[in-house]
Amino acid sequence: MTDILFASDLDNTLLYSRRHRRAGDLCVERLAGAEQGFMTPPAVELLRRVRAAMRFIPVTTRSVEQYRRIAWPAGTEPAYAVTTNGAVLLYRGVEDAAWRAEVAPVVAAAQEELMRLHALYAENPAFLRCRIVDGAYLFVYCADHVDAEACAAAYRAETHLAVLCSGRKIYFFPQELDKGAALCALRQRFAPARVYAAGDSIIDLPLLAAADRAFAPRDLPFADSPHIRRHTGAEPFSEWLLGRLMDESVGTSPA
Repeated sequence: MTDILFASDLDNTLLYSRRHRRAGDLCVERLAGAEQGFMTPPAVELLRRVRAAMRFIPVTTRSVEQYRRIAWPAGTEPAYAVTTNGAVLLYRGVEDAAWRAEVAPVVAAAQEELMRLHALYAENPAFLRCRIVDGAYLFVYCADHVDAEACAAAYRAETHLAVLCSGRKIYFFPQELDKGAALCALRQRFAPARVYAAGDSIIDLPLLAAADRAFAPRDLPFADSPHIRRHTGAEPFSEWLLGRLMDESVGTSPA
């Protein structure tokens, strides 16, 4: 089991929102009592097989609180999870103090800038939400009429933080706080023989780049490395990637 590590993004990779829900999908997350996140039944069954065959570790930009909302179906729950874009490692829901200490200098170096930007954007009517997440990065959610990509492009010239845009969300990360750095730290900790990764957005590109084999949707830009497999089928991305993962990891061949 420990010879293979599978590091995966969550939202729109393994989990889906209400907007993408299909009949028969399983609710795995609730917010204030309302159904929030879903998995397809075939993906749940495949994830059970994955978890039994290798070390499965979610690597997500979600906050600790958002991650803890997930009610993993029996047999799929991971022991470890990386949250907050790499700032936090959880083991059975408890934060790993050594990991936090290793990341602390990166986060501390960005605190003044995070606070400055938060003060600057918190009252901006273009943003419906603006908050610093787990003390590690700044998140803003744009109003409908706002061009989030254009805003992000303009903000890159105003800060030394990494500015990434995904839909209506803009993230301001410390430069060395990314999912690729998190995966490298996981490699050092667990020393797997082979590492697989999956993700769907530009925030996941460092994660995909740091893996031996990776899985991405067909429309993800900049994911052009030969070791990245693209989803080309009609089935949900989650089902395809988990199926390919099981097929390819049987012999752990680098081909």
